[in-house]
Amino acid sequence: MKISQKVPLVVSAIIILAFSVFSWIQYHMVRDALYEKTGNSINEASVVLSHQITNWLNGKLALIDLMAQTIAADYNTDTIQNTMNTPLLKDEFILIFGGLETNGKPISNDPSWSPPNDWDARKRPWYPLARAHNRALLTDPYADSATNDILISAVANITDNGTFKGAVGGDLSLKTVSDAVNTLNFNNTGYAYLINADGEIISHPDSSLNGKQLTALFGEKRPSLTPDLQELELENRSVLTAFRPLENLYGSEWLIGVVLEKDKVMADAYNLSLNAVIGAVISALVASLVLYMIMGRLLLTPIRNLTEIADEISRGKLGIEINETKRSDEIGALSKAIERMGISLQMAFDRLKKK
Repeated sequence: MKISQKVPLVVSAIIILAFSVFSWIQYHMVRDALYEKTGNSINEASVVLSHQITNWLNGKLALIDLMAQTIAADYNTDTIQNTMNTPLLKDEFILIFGGLETNGKPISNDPSWSPPNDWDARKRPWYPLARAHNRALLTDPYADSATNDILISAVANITDNGTFKGAVGGDLSLKTVSDAVNTLNFNNTGYAYLINADGEIISHPDSSLNGKQLTALFGEKRPSLTPDLQELELENRSVLTAFRPLENLYGSEWLIGVVLEKDKVMADAYNLSLNAVIGAVISALVASLVLYMIMGRLLLTPIRNLTEIADEISRGKLGIEINETKRSDEIGALSKAIERMGISLQMAFDRLKKK
């Protein structure tokens, strides 16, 4: 391989290597910055959404507390039914329901609600939960006994002069909760959802996942329920996930979960890397071409001429004029040396002829 080919190739390789190292460093800096920005964005959005959802749910709990307190203030069957039939409660809940300790028979604000004949409030999971707390609280997701729909309920106990008499509650649609959570899409890079501290999904954009464990979403590799970004595989693609608890929600340890598509989050970093690679290749090609032209003009052509002159001198043609002797660089020094060599050989030949 000729020097005219070797040098541009070496220079191109150096340029590509330098750009690659620079691009790698820059990519990681941008990636880290994007991770930090994404983490901050998740945190800020989750805090706002957390307050919105907590306030909304606490508002529902306050209504159930008010219902229970109204019943307790004048406990009798008429008070229970009249309070349940309050229009505000009908507007705010899908169904107001309850049961008494005496028989567990269903009571509600909806005459069309008809649970199975063996339905007993005392055997429903929400009943002992309400009995164990002195304030209204939310249940975990459960299947409605009549419709099989996945619901959550706000429930509270009812008393008469401090004596437990039964429990009442109101059903909430998970779609309502889901719609509130789904206002977060993080610039179309992902979505948010609700889970409890046991990893059970409360509300997810894919309603078929409601009431299921996180393993139904992520498989066996369950993420830790922390605010730190974690990278996992979801449906054969890389995602980033994090969790933030809902604060000040009595009796419930719920968290907002976030799933972001890594490719979309890191798009700027990927584009930067791609542009850097393209820039490195173009720069290397341009540099090689320019270097080849400069070498041809300033170095290779004069060297080729000097090579031809030296070859002519070796054949006895000593009076050749060398143009590059006026240059002050290495080529000029070499030209002068060849010129002196030619003069010395001419003088030697002249002395030989005289002898």
